[in-house]
Amino acid sequence: MSANSKARGSRFSAWWEQKNFGQQAIGAFKTGLAAVICVWLGNLLGLAHSYWAAVSAIVVMGFDTTLTFASCRDRIIGTAIGAFMGWVTFYAWHGHYLLYGLSVALCIFACSALAFDKAGRLAAVALSIIVLVKIDNGPAQAAIGRFLEVGLGIVVALVVTLLVFPAHRAKPEIKTAV
Repeated sequence: MSANSKARGSRFSAWWEQKNFGQQAIGAFKTGLAAVICVWLGNLLGLAHSYWAAVSAIVVMGFDTTLTFASCRDRIIGTAIGAFMGWVTFYAWHGHYLLYGLSVALCIFACSALAFDKAGRLAAVALSIIVLVKIDNGPAQAAIGRFLEVGLGIVVALVVTLLVFPAHRAKPEIKTAV
């Protein structure tokens, strides 16, 4: 092997490591796996809209375990608040756009007041789905279904994050007395 080809291989290897493609590939694989598991489990459990579980898993999966945990927390809190407020708003709104807008703002404000700022947008999305999408079984069923679907996505995302190619912690150095 020539010195020139060794240098090229070395540059490629350094570039590959700098871009962190290995970790990105693992993260992408884990996200795809979580999405498939969500749809499969959702269908197995008879969830009407199991795609929401897959969407939730895709949204919360991160390349870093800490980021995934924080995203899961925000998603479940936002969905719980939004599902409840969507259920309440459904009975009050009767097509009044101003009331819908106030409900969205209240979701975001409630999450911010509870120090879960990122959950506010997710709460507003859950509220919007329950209020604006016509669901045959009614708003209570829609709120419960939405929460269960998102919950399934979060649980699957956490399990995949922890069990599939888990992040390795650096071993602490043991200092010996000299």
